[in-house]
Amino acid sequence: MPSAAVAILLIVVVGAGVVSLSGLHLDRGGSSTSLGTAGQDASGKYGPAAPEYGSLPVPSLSRNADGATLAPGDLSYAGPVTLIWDGHLDLTATSLPVFRYNEPTASTADQFASSVGAAPGPKTVVGAIGSYTAGDRIDLVVYGSVAQPSREPTFVMYEVKSASAPVGDPVREATTYLAAHSLIPSWPSQTVVQNVGATTRVKFLRSFEVPNQGLINLVDGAGDRYGIEVDLVAAQPRVLETGPLPLTLDSATYPIITVDQAIRSALATSATSTGSTPYPVVRLTKAELVYKLVWAGDHSFYEPAFLFTGTFVDKGVTRVKRVLVPAVGPSFLSP
Repeated sequence: MPSAAVAILLIVVVGAGVVSLSGLHLDRGGSSTSLGTAGQDASGKYGPAAPEYGSLPVPSLSRNADGATLAPGDLSYAGPVTLIWDGHLDLTATSLPVFRYNEPTASTADQFASSVGAAPGPKTVVGAIGSYTAGDRIDLVVYGSVAQPSREPTFVMYEVKSASAPVGDPVREATTYLAAHSLIPSWPSQTVVQNVGATTRVKFLRSFEVPNQGLINLVDGAGDRYGIEVDLVAAQPRVLETGPLPLTLDSATYPIITVDQAIRSALATSATSTGSTPYPVVRLTKAELVYKLVWAGDHSFYEPAFLFTGTFVDKGVTRVKRVLVPAVGPSFLSP
């Protein structure tokens, strides 16, 4: 990945409790393709149009404009705040790898569908690069990358529950379904279980293993970790599996900014009160290296970033404010 092929344009996105200074990559040596994107409904939620198969809920596919998963009682804060750094961040690295993938084609989607035992189906799904089926057993949709909020190529698959799958241990049950289609993550992951109403979500949260740094978590535009997810509902005959489409990644190493530069960039998003009501004051007490997807058209990147987090009390409720700062060195920033 030649350095001349990478330029990053700083943009500021405020919403859902996160300020994201994200890199937009432009390939000077190539052209961008027109990609299908997720639509926005009347409630402001973004996400791929899920296949209509019964009433199996797909709560994890409903996201707001900044990419944050919408969940009951979300305590993230979307308004302006005055920021203060009150934490400690150690960093010895002066450069980190950037990972790149090429946008999958319809042929790539066909090959993936074939690997899980599905073939092209009669349904057309808006924004998808392929829709597939395996009789009454499997319904699968493959989506390409989405620019805003940034999302890598994704598969959404419903399949009939197997009588042989273990019941009672959601992690074992979810692993059984993924293993049957060779979808166990090939990347480092941490497994968590969440219960939302009648739905049990088993998440395999993705990380990148970086030399001399260990595991660095992948986060979305809201700073939330994500990966492959399996949704189980006891009363439903189907299980939902969704996550990043398996793709080959190239990598190249780039200089990163210093800790002081990262802190200054985070504090630069601070707002100054102009009216009679002061903005909340948030002390950023935590910062960590993460990876974040950056859309770039016919290819996209997983880039290192700094995630700053702080909390404050709003009307008796503790709320969270996050700031994402790109870690790639300023010499690769586009003016």
